Amino acid sequence: MILLNLFWTYLKIGTFTIGGGYVMLAYIQREVVDHHHWIDEKEFLNMIALAQAAPGLIAVNSAFFIGHRIAGWKGAAMAILGAVLPSIVFILLIAIFFTQYKQLPAIEAVFKGIRPAVVALIAATVVRMVRKI
Repeated sequence: MILLNLFWTYLKIGTFTIGGGYVMLAYIQREVVDHHHWIDEKEFLNMIALAQAAPGLIAVNSAFFIGHRIAGWKGAAMAILGAVLPSIVFILLIAIFFTQYKQLPAIEAVFKGIRPAVVALIAATVVRMVRKI
């Protein structure tokens, strides 16, 4: 059950986060520290430091560290799969349809609207982490 829970948690995080790994950190913290209580605040900050120091994407590294901490290698695999699966699906869909519709004003407006939201999410994550440190 814990493997399915890890997969589902990271699938939600990966699905509803726009902007990359640093934006995901706020959602990861809310889910794994505040909601599920899988790790505490101090361990989360240590995990972020390790995830940043390790080569690769911070979202994948954090999924690996938390998944492995909770349920070993299987937990790491399930968390990573949940974190990256939405991106893979979205990228495939965008690749299929974007070239046909990228010139539409509504599509251009959506991308212009997403930019400030991503900046705000990254800034909020940085502020939260600085306060904790």
